[in-house]
Amino acid sequence: MDACNYIDQVLKKYMPWRIEGHLAIGDNAKRLSTDDYEFKFSLCLDNKPGYIFFEQNTINKDVVVIIEDARNISKLMENSSGMEYFISDKDISYLISVNWYSIEYVGNIELIC
Repeated sequence: MDACNYIDQVLKKYMPWRIEGHLAIGDNAKRLSTDDYEFKFSLCLDNKPGYIFFEQNTINKDVVVIIEDARNISKLMENSSGMEYFISDKDISYLISVNWYSIEYVGNIELIC
């Protein structure tokens, strides 16, 4: 599946409130503080590929970065503090949004481990 179709399927399944600006999933999402969890939340993910995509404006539209072990995403993004992005998996079993204020998540995932 190409990046455009993958992102489209994720967005249709979870219908996040905002896909540009301050990314947000919405009221149905669980939340963690970005200040407290930004650099460690991904340690709770499984040792499976994580699919990262960014706000869907003209610059970042239809781009997916696949990280072989999703547990490494927080460490990878440590040098990009303040960046906003979404994370899911191959099966689209969950959606995580990381923004300046909170880490929101829905689906088959728990980020407190």
